[in-house]
Amino acid sequence: MLTLIVQIVQERRFSGLSPVENLRRELVHKLAIGDATRSQLVKSLPRDLSKLDQLQEILDAVAVYSNPSGLNQGMYSLHWMHWKELDLYHPRWNSRELQIAEERYIRYHGVSALTTQMPRWTKIYPPLEGVARIATCKAVLQIIRAVLFYAVVSDKLTETRAPEGVLLISLHLLSLALDICLQQRESMDKSNIGDSSSMLAFVVEEIHEGKNYAAGEQSLLSLLVSLMKMHKSGNTGKFLEAGNCNISSLIESLLKNFGEVDSQCMTRLQHLAPEVVPHLLHPIPASEINMVGSATDTDKRKAKARERQAAILAKMKAEQSKFLSSINSTTEGDSKSGLEESNSDDGQDLEETVQDVCSLCHDPKSKIPVSFLILLQKSRLLSFIERGPPLWDQVWQPDKGKVSSHASKLTRHTRRISSGGLVQISSTQLEQLVQNAVNEFADYAQPGEVTAIVEFVKSKFPSLANTRFKCGSKDGNAMTVSTFDVLEQNMYFSIWKEMHNDMLVFDFEEGKGEILAAECGLKSNRILESVLLGKYIAALSREKTEHPSASENAHNDNAQIGSTSQLSAYDGFGPEECDGVHLSSCGHAVHQACLDRYLSSLKERYVGRIIFEGGHIVDLDQGEFLCPVCRQLANSVLPSFNGNFRKAQTQPMMQTVISPHATGSLVPSSDECNSPLLQQALSLLQSAAKVVRNEDMLKIFTLQNNKTIKPNLESISAMLLKMYFPNKHDKFLGSGRVDPLMIMWDTLRYSLVSMEISARCERSQVTPNYGVNILLKELKSSSGFVLSLLLKIVQNLRGKSSLHLLQRLRAIQLFSGSICLGVSMDYASRTFGCGGNMSSILKHADKESFYPDMQFWHRAADPVLEHEAFSSLMWVLFCLPQPFLTCQESLLSLVHIFYVVAVVQAIITYIGKQQCIPKESNFHDSLITDISKVMEESGWIQQYFVSNYVDPSSDIKDIIRKLSFPYLRRCALLWKLLSTNVSAPFCDGNHVPDGLSNVVNDGLDILGCDPVELNQIQELEKFFKIPPLDVVLKDQVLQSLAMRWLHHFCMEYEIRSFQGSLHSAPAVPFKLMHLPNLYQDLLQRYIKRRCTNCNKVLDEPALCLLCGRLCSPSWKPCCRENGCQAHAMACGAGMGVFLLVKRTTILLQRCARPALWPSLYLDAFGEEDVEMHRGKPLYLNVERYAALTYMVASHGLDRSFKVLGQTTIGTFFIS
Repeated sequence: MLTLIVQIVQERRFSGLSPVENLRRELVHKLAIGDATRSQLVKSLPRDLSKLDQLQEILDAVAVYSNPSGLNQGMYSLHWMHWKELDLYHPRWNSRELQIAEERYIRYHGVSALTTQMPRWTKIYPPLEGVARIATCKAVLQIIRAVLFYAVVSDKLTETRAPEGVLLISLHLLSLALDICLQQRESMDKSNIGDSSSMLAFVVEEIHEGKNYAAGEQSLLSLLVSLMKMHKSGNTGKFLEAGNCNISSLIESLLKNFGEVDSQCMTRLQHLAPEVVPHLLHPIPASEINMVGSATDTDKRKAKARERQAAILAKMKAEQSKFLSSINSTTEGDSKSGLEESNSDDGQDLEETVQDVCSLCHDPKSKIPVSFLILLQKSRLLSFIERGPPLWDQVWQPDKGKVSSHASKLTRHTRRISSGGLVQISSTQLEQLVQNAVNEFADYAQPGEVTAIVEFVKSKFPSLANTRFKCGSKDGNAMTVSTFDVLEQNMYFSIWKEMHNDMLVFDFEEGKGEILAAECGLKSNRILESVLLGKYIAALSREKTEHPSASENAHNDNAQIGSTSQLSAYDGFGPEECDGVHLSSCGHAVHQACLDRYLSSLKERYVGRIIFEGGHIVDLDQGEFLCPVCRQLANSVLPSFNGNFRKAQTQPMMQTVISPHATGSLVPSSDECNSPLLQQALSLLQSAAKVVRNEDMLKIFTLQNNKTIKPNLESISAMLLKMYFPNKHDKFLGSGRVDPLMIMWDTLRYSLVSMEISARCERSQVTPNYGVNILLKELKSSSGFVLSLLLKIVQNLRGKSSLHLLQRLRAIQLFSGSICLGVSMDYASRTFGCGGNMSSILKHADKESFYPDMQFWHRAADPVLEHEAFSSLMWVLFCLPQPFLTCQESLLSLVHIFYVVAVVQAIITYIGKQQCIPKESNFHDSLITDISKVMEESGWIQQYFVSNYVDPSSDIKDIIRKLSFPYLRRCALLWKLLSTNVSAPFCDGNHVPDGLSNVVNDGLDILGCDPVELNQIQELEKFFKIPPLDVVLKDQVLQSLAMRWLHHFCMEYEIRSFQGSLHSAPAVPFKLMHLPNLYQDLLQRYIKRRCTNCNKVLDEPALCLLCGRLCSPSWKPCCRENGCQAHAMACGAGMGVFLLVKRTTILLQRCARPALWPSLYLDAFGEEDVEMHRGKPLYLNVERYAALTYMVASHGLDRSFKVLGQTTIGTFFIS
């Protein structure tokens, strides 16, 4: 009732305000509830006000406009100066909206609106001036006095009989009546002076309330004073502490006003509240009557509230500690045996970092090792960069829709049996081949190795099961090394000694002829290489005997005579259905036992508590779950690791070791090189191959028990194996020929590549980032930490298995032949026929399955120009002994030799694009001239080396530097990863890359001469001590080496007939489809497009922003390939980004998880128009599109809270 009286007295919607003033009042009312878009404000206005011409002008006056950013639309927010116009008695308030407005007022001004925004008497139409008498009449004043009496006088000291809300409204009504009296006196309106006089007389009128309360004679004024003192004393809980509502200051303000307007009230106040009278020496202006200034009391209320909150938190912490102490005994008892087993390992085993606490049990005293939650995702980011973004106005072609890459493609080329060294042989010839291989191997065999090879042959070739081979083994006492670690250390020092001797008398041409003799018929070297494979076969046989697998029980006679089938091979080593696997982490850790219990509880309560446990987002059967802390997606764990890399016991004098504690700048202090360090790199690879072929090393190498993968690594190993070989992982795992560490290393390689690509993109702008500091900041994030952790794990476990070591040693031989000599030693067996070759036995043993070990060796033997340079660098580092990773000089020389590989590839790409030889005079007698001559003779080479970013009119040296820039950036990431010891995630916080002012032309993806980009190239060239490009192009060693590489490539092309191509791309940022600025253009083009399968107009067309194909989110049996989920698997390895043409919104598809993303097109006021109901012109919002592009480039779709919040697993239905 009191609220209604206030509204009747002060409401002016139709009785005093002009339309413009009403519009202003309505806008303040709406914006006080929350920020709103322009269309939301227009919809909330009454119809007559929404059509005023002054709408935009008034809106700009009272509100502040925020441009659309990220997912936020263009919003209007109330200007802080206009919060004083807030009307708490607006007739269209509801309780929820009023509470929100009061909270927002406190946030902006720090005080409560209930004590500052008093109702005011304003001008009203003259016929309605009598409404003022309602507030000043005796009946209303009696009601107010009754409320104050019940608020002051009570049977109990700590309770009040007047509700707080009623008390506040009564005070507001009294303030309104006092304001009416004051304005009537100032206007000297004689007709109303009597009403104000009667009101002031009533304020000081005393009444006797009876003996029941012993209150004595009280007046309205005395009740106000008593109530003020009660709230100031703080002895009662009746005042409103929440929201900074200080009633005492409000009452004090009212008392001052009464003393100002009436002398009788002032006299009474001198007796009741003398502390108020001194403030009344000067008259108070009417505009400041309702202002409250008791900041001191407000601070006291805040302090008391904080004390109570602190006490509650302390109590909660005590209860939590009590709970943890109660479960510690059972947890430690269950894990005691596992902990003792972990401690029994050597000091290099996986351990828990001190600061890592389980995110599930939160036990800071637990000694159980933790594992970090990680997310493994298939990726085709590299292929998208190579191909470039599609254009919206071009018709999608099926042959262009399929993504091709230089890594891991089944369709790249086919190795026929006749060209790969496999010929049709009879059983007698096969028996003779095996006997010759056994005889050659016997001289170098350790005890049991010859027998192991014979058992392997009989298991793979059932036709030879009853054949007896003459095992002329010379087994006996032989020198052996204690562990593989010692063997690797010995190899490390032997290689350095060999390098030192070679560099003293190094002659490049002599070295070439000396080692080429092996290819031309040096039998001893061939036998030594075959011996290494023999030891590998023996290790495979022993592994199968000690760990039999059910998948190997079925024997297939793979050596059937006369087979002419083709063997499809990968182009290199990698996953089958994508470019690579990206590794990321949220940085939170858990105990494996706690995680198992967590996943078990999720499965048990999947149906009943699907919303609470995130079952609608994850697929528990696929190993997916949500992090219990940040609710990001994870599908595996990576165990923590404490400690640095194992280092050599003594470092040679000629090497410089990278410090694992290096921080700050990358740049080593050293002078620039006058020529590329090619001779050093060639000497390193040749020396490594020579040490591997050394007879003494082969004789002391003995089979040891292969340590199985640790239980805490089984999760990531199984997940990676399924991603790399989805149809054969069971068979490969049972064969023993797949190395989990090799797959982890390839995952590390691709994660570095994808991190470098994502670092080029701005989070909210289309301009690229080329700065090295921005690139290296990515390593300080949680994802950068997990890469460092994975590197340490691989290095720690690489010397635990004889199979792993033998795979690496064999690859060293093949890399040396390919890089130093320009020959594929893996295929050299065809020059020796089919006799006495262990490689032939492996190839004949498993023709139907191209095992990972053979993939890896074929990758090592391929021409060095066939593959991307950084990939080759990573694999060479993987094969070399571990201490070389900490050797700065060796690492720098390898960076140089693969840099010139990138240079040669760039030159071939440019010449092939230009279709002619550059005419510049300074290119005479240089590498460019030599390559041009070879390409004139073999013009088909240009079909393999292609690029969509090369402008033939640009300078060739600029093109070379730009195409080699990505290689240098990735090397910088690798260098920083090797030289930095990151102890834990979040050690430097979450680093958001700073935006650079680098601006390039985004209109065409054609290389020009960007000085900013060239500056960054110069910075990296200086750091890696790369000489000027003119010096590199005229280097004699490089010219000879490049010709050898080209001839090697041509020879292998004639034999294997490559069907793919090597795409070269500069450091351009990842981009989705180039969309038109006006949405109407896009709509007109695709609204009536027909399905390519059924030729029907699509009900809900969805445009793929990755390739440009038109799909449909609804599933149809006749159009399975056009479904969004099916297309996402084929196009983006499970990731799809689709624009729903009729809705303007984005559909994000991640395997079976769809989610909606806001529209990329906004109107002139930054608002969305979903399904185009308003019909406003829509324009592409570049900032929002850039945010989506960055999220796709950084593989962040499953790590975004907003995306996961909109995700529902299963089929997506459009409503």
